[in-house]
Amino acid sequence: DHQLPDIAPEGDEYDNQHWQALYRFDELLRTTSPDRAAPSPAELADLRALHTRYRDEYLAAPVKVDVPALTAQTRALAGHPVHSYQSQIYPADLAAELKTFVNPVTLRSCTDLMQAIARAHHASPADRPALAALYVTVVNHLREYGWTRGSCQGTIHHLGYDARGYYDSVYLMADALREAGLFEQVRADLDWLTGLGRIFRGWDFRMAHGSTMDLFNTTVRGMLAAVLLRDGEADQVAYLRALRAWLDAALLPTTGIQDGIKPDGTAFHHVGFFPDYVRDGFTGLAPLVYLLSFGAFAVSEQSYGWLKQALLAQRVYAGRLQWPISISGRNPSGLTALSLVPFQWLARIDDEIGAAFLRLLPAVPTAEQKAVADLLAARGVTAEAAPNGTWALNYAALAVHRRGEWQVTVRGHNRYLWSTEIYVGANWYGRYNTYGQIQVVHRGDNLASGYAQNGWDWNRRPGATAIRKPLDQLRGDLTGAIEEMLLTDSRFCGACSIDGRHGMFAMDLREHPKYEGTHRARTSVFLFDDRVVALGAGIGNADTAHETETTLFQTRLTGPTVVDGRAITAFPHQQVTRARWLLDDKGLGYYVAPGQDVALSRTTQDSRNNATEAPTSGDFATAWIPHGRAPRGARYEYALVVDTTAERMAAFAAAMDSPATAPYTVLRADTTAHVVTDRATGITGYAVFERATFDGPVRADGTLSQVREVDTPSLVMTRPDGDGLVLAVCDPDLRLYGGIDHDQYAHGRYVGHYSPWSRPWLASPSHPHRLRVTLEGRWRAAGSHVTARVQGTRTVVEFETSDGRPIQVRLTA
Repeated sequence: DHQLPDIAPEGDEYDNQHWQALYRFDELLRTTSPDRAAPSPAELADLRALHTRYRDEYLAAPVKVDVPALTAQTRALAGHPVHSYQSQIYPADLAAELKTFVNPVTLRSCTDLMQAIARAHHASPADRPALAALYVTVVNHLREYGWTRGSCQGTIHHLGYDARGYYDSVYLMADALREAGLFEQVRADLDWLTGLGRIFRGWDFRMAHGSTMDLFNTTVRGMLAAVLLRDGEADQVAYLRALRAWLDAALLPTTGIQDGIKPDGTAFHHVGFFPDYVRDGFTGLAPLVYLLSFGAFAVSEQSYGWLKQALLAQRVYAGRLQWPISISGRNPSGLTALSLVPFQWLARIDDEIGAAFLRLLPAVPTAEQKAVADLLAARGVTAEAAPNGTWALNYAALAVHRRGEWQVTVRGHNRYLWSTEIYVGANWYGRYNTYGQIQVVHRGDNLASGYAQNGWDWNRRPGATAIRKPLDQLRGDLTGAIEEMLLTDSRFCGACSIDGRHGMFAMDLREHPKYEGTHRARTSVFLFDDRVVALGAGIGNADTAHETETTLFQTRLTGPTVVDGRAITAFPHQQVTRARWLLDDKGLGYYVAPGQDVALSRTTQDSRNNATEAPTSGDFATAWIPHGRAPRGARYEYALVVDTTAERMAAFAAAMDSPATAPYTVLRADTTAHVVTDRATGITGYAVFERATFDGPVRADGTLSQVREVDTPSLVMTRPDGDGLVLAVCDPDLRLYGGIDHDQYAHGRYVGHYSPWSRPWLASPSHPHRLRVTLEGRWRAAGSHVTARVQGTRTVVEFETSDGRPIQVRLTA
């Protein structure tokens, strides 16, 4: 800062630089001039309209003006230092005593008070003198305790979360600050605290996109305020141009695992896919995009298009509103969800977003929501149909399969994408969250669909193959750290879709050596309409003390469980059976291929809260396929049917008895490849874990497989189409680096000591790859990124893949 400008300048490149590089940003603001070309008449008109919208539609709010209450809150600040995170430097054994002695107030409480005073000041002209005096008192209090330009308060971080009320209030109180002789100082403070000079830094440094979502959520609003408070319209236009250019760049897809929007429409924070932070980022950003959208200062069409794609993706990977547990980050309460706020703001300017907003509206909308709904109705916009299809979101290692208002998600992890985020006090038992977890949300929300945190067995994630550990051993080990985001050494995990309607997922599961590094499984999931086929092979580990299991379901118990037509109501109840099919109490059916044991439990489960570790309990029905202790080469096969009945499951199991009627056929299931054909759609899916050849009469009817060889671990799907063939492929390997990540290895073995934050490939682009599929027959292909070359009686189809993006082509004979 201004007192110690030469301390730790390398911090300007670290992952917290967006909070902590304030001195660097201040120097850029002082030494860099924006484009000062004379404003055009259109720009001036748009600027004036922007001021009006900013004040009336964004800052002002209906309030009950209570001057005595605001006065009491202001007086209560006297004599109290203002802290944000300053107490983190206190020695642990003295922290509580020191905090009591210092007796600070929080920065958040002060800035919230500033916003409340400013809104009251705007709403009540009669009370403005008294409210102006209160506001000046709070400002002086903050400045007295160092919240000013040039002071970093030791080390400021997460500043925006605590200062939003400050940012929003200064504009409304500008005249009062001028009258008090404080305007110039407070505007300089605002420039400093928002890091306004970042708009001149560019994007060519390692952590340029380090925490874009934090800035969208908390800081961009303050940057706009600082720009609109420049002296004179010419300066305001000049800085608005610079801010718009910065936003344009911030909204373009980012490379590697940096923050920001990704090519598949997912978005990152904490160097990974994290919907909670993305939701909050868009909640902060959307109103500003709306305010700027009218005229010269609107973000570019391209940048807006990426924002729109990422926002609409949220209503795909959310169930209806809530996130599936596997994408809930460190918050597996089952309650975290998307926000309607960004949809509400952008619906005013975008009918497609408006249609999504109308579908997502609650039964009893707020007054603000109803006003936007009425606006859309006047434009003739109606609620969209629920998204239908299958999405391969490989920057999240996620498959999403939707029909109507139900959703199936399958999630994994790999050497680029961390498995879960564990913090001190959050997600202590989250280790298995992305071990191929399959979740069905078909009854509106997580709770109604079977998930409940109280009593949840964190070992038994539906669809996951895992070692069942005592909770003390499952608990994350944060010795010497505050967080855990483990990477594996497996390149292969992701999803593919065909026709945008059906899909598959596959994962080469390798547990991190910090825990049970010998645990391995090669798993796949095939998604056809209401049918989900799950296979596992090569399941093994060296843990001789604990059982390895593949969980079929774990559901909050509300009714009987049906096993081969017999309704089981006994409670508690335990059994191991060779059942052909089960039906849980939420209408999800499970066909189990012959030759496998299935364990069923209906009992009260004791567990712990993911965050507080307090004991919890709940009644659950759970079913799993046991693989024993230290299994070698174990396998499984089952199918899940969504929203079904006992009668339909009995018919499904009976149909599976004959190759002529079986709803699906497993053509291969080993450690090299899993191949499944679906009867109703005619689609065949290939999960290729290693370069594979497919020889001989592998189909049930004795005919040859059309796919003869695949040269790359990948996902391949085929569908006959008249005299042609539809072929979809996906290389889910993001290929952010080649070879191995050398310092994650010791003596030739993966140890994975380093956090994804530290990786040299953090900002690397996805490198293109040539994937070759050899087909029986002579085929022609047309389209970009694909060529076909006939070799004798076969055809080699070559695809250029990148970013884990599925590619589909129709081949003709």
